Amino acid sequence: MKNRKNGKTGGGCVTAGLLAFMLSATALAGTFVPYPGKREVTVARVEEPDLVFVTFNTDATGFFRTLGIRLPHLVVAQDTPQADECEREAAARALQFTRDFLERAKKVYVQDMRMENSADEQAVSPILTDRGSLSDALIQEGLARPDSVDPDTPWCK
Repeated sequence: MKNRKNGKTGGGCVTAGLLAFMLSATALAGTFVPYPGKREVTVARVEEPDLVFVTFNTDATGFFRTLGIRLPHLVVAQDTPQADECEREAAARALQFTRDFLERAKKVYVQDMRMENSADEQAVSPILTDRGSLSDALIQEGLARPDSVDPDTPWCK
């Protein structure tokens, strides 16, 4: 469509609007919550201290789904070839602690699982129990730390 005053098309405005829409859609993609609220789950397996596979009822139809839940804003010690012996030992303790913590819980929940899309096999969510937050427990035991801590901070003193 041409502008009556100068005879030019309004393509610049359309392009800017389209760009703004695409950027906002991209920003929202990381915050998609297909399963909102607090949901009771069953622990299927613990793969890592901050990666727990759970099974849950997706809705009132009785459809169950299993997803890997990654704890948000948390860093745990890693058992990798690059890690020193102390960090590998901390990683093993963190894994066992997570298994024990969840086994002793009477109820386990996730809340507002965040995914890039509903077909993902993993989500990001806090794991809550009748005994408290798994993230808080790992931090309290010195087996994890917030991701805001300098990554070069050693695991052992």
